[in-house]
Amino acid sequence: MKHKRNAPSGQEREEFEAYGEYSYAYLHDRQAKENPSAGSPPERPLGASAAAIEKRRQKRQKGIFIKALVLLAALCVLIVVLQETVFRLDAVYVIGLQDHSPQQVVSASGLYKGRNIFTVSEDEIAKNLEKDYSIIYQGMQIEYPSTIYLYVEERKPVAVMRWLGSQYVLDAKGMVMSESDSMELPEGMPLVTGFRVTAVHVGQTLSLRSQKQMDIYCDLLNELSLQEYADQVTEINLSDTENLYLITQEGISVRMGDGEYLRAKVGAIRTYIAYFRQLGTDSGVLDVSIPEDGKFMPER
Repeated sequence: MKHKRNAPSGQEREEFEAYGEYSYAYLHDRQAKENPSAGSPPERPLGASAAAIEKRRQKRQKGIFIKALVLLAALCVLIVVLQETVFRLDAVYVIGLQDHSPQQVVSASGLYKGRNIFTVSEDEIAKNLEKDYSIIYQGMQIEYPSTIYLYVEERKPVAVMRWLGSQYVLDAKGMVMSESDSMELPEGMPLVTGFRVTAVHVGQTLSLRSQKQMDIYCDLLNELSLQEYADQVTEINLSDTENLYLITQEGISVRMGDGEYLRAKVGAIRTYIAYFRQLGTDSGVLDVSIPEDGKFMPER
């Protein structure tokens, strides 16, 4: 007796047809439909994830801040150590001295060995050196870590002035260097006459009624010094700034006119006086108010 095979049901047909390369996908889809929560990991709450990220960010920022704070503290300690051990004044060199000793200038400046070089102020040094009127402060250079160079100029006595029974020694800028009761002229310094004086104080610039007198005095003494002729002049008269005159060691009076072209006038004086010495002339009047056309009038 022959048995008839029953036709497969719809579900069995679907399972049969799903076998093969599509079987896994089909079974997976069917399981997902039957149990939607199966086969997928539980989702993390959104709020918890954001809180964790924010916590990590804050922790990272805190770590950066601590590192920066430690680095800053270490840097401060290093600076303090360098200031206390390395940047300490060890040597001071004074440039421009002839008569003073470096120790005198350094002492007057207020500098001392071991001083923190960062505390040195040029204004302070200049102010300290101004108290010593025999020194002119020119500048300062710091060479780190421990050396300073001071540039100064010494005031030189170049002329003499008499006023109210006293004799005063002046430098080329009119600074009063010293006072004396002696009327004996220092060797190599001319006597300056004709000043209209209002006040005289040692260590201060001579006070005059006429600033033009002081300007001409400074220019003339500077020019005589540059041409190395100041020691050949015994007297300079500035009473009339338009008609200056001086007297040489030979006794020759020299008319210079006004205070213009002093370099040419001093040069002319040197040339003519050297010629007169050869001739043995020791008296007369030389006019160099026009330096290129000097005139000499011998004494009769």
